[in-house]
Amino acid sequence: MTQSQRSRIVSLVVGTAAASGLGMIPVHRLPRLVRAGYVVLPAVLTTGVSLLAQQRRLVLSAEDEPSAHALRPPTGLETALSLALGGLMAGAGVAGLRLDRGAESFLRRRGVPAPRVWIGLATGAVTLASTLLDERGSAPGTTSTQARVLALLTREDPMGLAPGTDGMPEDEYEPEAQSIAELLDTGVAPTAAQLDELWEHWFSEPLSPLLGARRMDSLLEELAALAPEDPGA
Repeated sequence: MTQSQRSRIVSLVVGTAAASGLGMIPVHRLPRLVRAGYVVLPAVLTTGVSLLAQQRRLVLSAEDEPSAHALRPPTGLETALSLALGGLMAGAGVAGLRLDRGAESFLRRRGVPAPRVWIGLATGAVTLASTLLDERGSAPGTTSTQARVLALLTREDPMGLAPGTDGMPEDEYEPEAQSIAELLDTGVAPTAAQLDELWEHWFSEPLSPLLGARRMDSLLEELAALAPEDPGA
């Protein structure tokens, strides 16, 4: 068994055990303040994350050309959407409390001994099954073209943004990756001129001088390998 396989098994065991332990906690019988936090905190977090995602757009310069990645105030529609998502999360929290109470009551009425233990085991089983399904869906070969392009751009980091560090989003190059992926999905490998034009559109400077000839050629080869042989398949 390899080190990665052992790590995966340990991760699955720990995650399943943690989910089972949490499932054994009678959430609906916790103090009122804790139950309120159970509902409100995820809703507030969801709303905040959604608002931040909406704000991460390009700010136009005085010449009406995109200058750099930045934040802008969300529109009324975007705010309403974020609040709606937060409301849905709050509704899910309330439903979870009711489901927890109902499941425990159902098992008690049926004379099941230690109902919280069974609820915890069921929670762990569902968590394990969900994790395995997610791993299967993200197995090599199923990663989207956009995700692969994003990984390449993040690795090269032409602008020196260090995505994923110092508060910089891990998907900082996502808009550029999306544009390149849309081209690749048609079965066409991008040229250096196309990438330069794309980079000038987003960052007001071409990509080639930033990477240099060797890194640019290497990137073009790797991007060409992502283009499907049969785009219509």
